[in-house]
Amino acid sequence: MTLTKNFLHKEPDFIQLSRFKIIIGIIAGLFFAFAFYSFLYLVREVFRILSVTETYDLWILTDKEVHFYNLIFAFISLIIGQSVAFLFWADRPKNIFEKRNYRKTTILNDQRALNSYFLSWFSKLAIVFGLMFGLTFRGGFYVFSLYPDYNYIFILIVIVLFLQTWNTISLTFKRKGQKWMLISGVFITIVAFGFSRINLIDYKTINQNYLQKNIYYNYNLELPETNSYERIFRRSLIENLYIVETKTQLTSGEPVFVVDNEKINIEKLHEKFAEWQSMRSEYDIPRMVYRLNIHKSIKMDIINQVKNELTKAGVSRIAYAVIPTNHEYDKKYYQDFSFSMILPNWNADWMNPKAIYKDINKIQNIIEIKQTESDYLINDSLVKTNQIKNTVKRLIQQDSDYIIKFYVNDNVAFFEYFKILSSAKEAVNELRNEYSEEKFSKQYDLLYYEEEIEVRRKFPFRIFEITTDLKKIIEIE
Repeated sequence: MTLTKNFLHKEPDFIQLSRFKIIIGIIAGLFFAFAFYSFLYLVREVFRILSVTETYDLWILTDKEVHFYNLIFAFISLIIGQSVAFLFWADRPKNIFEKRNYRKTTILNDQRALNSYFLSWFSKLAIVFGLMFGLTFRGGFYVFSLYPDYNYIFILIVIVLFLQTWNTISLTFKRKGQKWMLISGVFITIVAFGFSRINLIDYKTINQNYLQKNIYYNYNLELPETNSYERIFRRSLIENLYIVETKTQLTSGEPVFVVDNEKINIEKLHEKFAEWQSMRSEYDIPRMVYRLNIHKSIKMDIINQVKNELTKAGVSRIAYAVIPTNHEYDKKYYQDFSFSMILPNWNADWMNPKAIYKDINKIQNIIEIKQTESDYLINDSLVKTNQIKNTVKRLIQQDSDYIIKFYVNDNVAFFEYFKILSSAKEAVNELRNEYSEEKFSKQYDLLYYEEEIEVRRKFPFRIFEITTDLKKIIEIE
């Protein structure tokens, strides 16, 4: 028997394609690829819309990010579309007495399994990412981003997926299969770049529609930074008042009051407060927190007027919106961080400001803090900004039964006023931690409730703000 040439590497003949079938397969693959690319694009935009917060904060993608994700979507879609074409070319009815071809069956199984397994894995991963960083984890898109830190993962996915589609085909057709793979790679790359330029939805318009209602986008709002803060987790009990500046105004300090995404005059604030309370139960009204989001350059006379309006509405719990010092993420991520304060209602019938002031003066350790437009005076001694905390801490250590009398200057900016509050609270927090570690051998934040109460009694945070209006009530110089 005569052996034929290259009998050891004889090319399989189980796939015979006409030009018409090749064209139909390519068209079917491209059609499927574009449909799948469109689906991935829409899913991404849906996740972005679902990420919108109550303050109209949105997962914003830069032009580079959009093009990168579009390109990855295009590559994945075209590779799966190519697999669809392979199935069309290789899958044909088997003749009755035709011998089973295991190589052909392997090629078909590879393409089917690849499509089903990859789509299942990719969809689950996308859903988990969307739920964690778009829905469940509020503002998670500020904390974790796949681009550019982890863009190589997508590149590796594309490479592995492409090579996997050619795995059995390359083993079967040897060099010719590798040649086809190279041509396919060039073709897919060219078409992928073309697909990636197709934006099915105007993402910039979506961004603009939501950002038009975003307070940070429309106004100047730079919050003070502090190491002393807390997170308010009961968001349903929080009402936000924004005291900001327009981005177009020439002089700083001119306030704009924004409530529920609407501008409002300061004279109308009490009506808005009453409206908020009318929507709450009697049980929830005392537990409500009125959070003041104040731009740093707003003058304190404006802030004091707002606080007077709050006291007239019977409000006692307020909180200043703050940002942690040396924050790691974007400032807009820290929307739950606050500095809580108790607002005394000096206008109430049961309050006697003069009697309270007299009782305060009976305390032996009185720490008087006065503030000019450029200097800080603690017990009539000039103190630099970076020395406020240590000075207050040292004075409290002398006698923990103390009171801080803080004379608020109406002419200073809010961030200058807040330096006093923040520094005093940080001093108390350090004393609490030191006492906690000494007595309980653990930090204050790790104490049990009873232990925490004991430490708070030892080092309470006592500050008595003396405003211009309060001076008139108690008739002091």
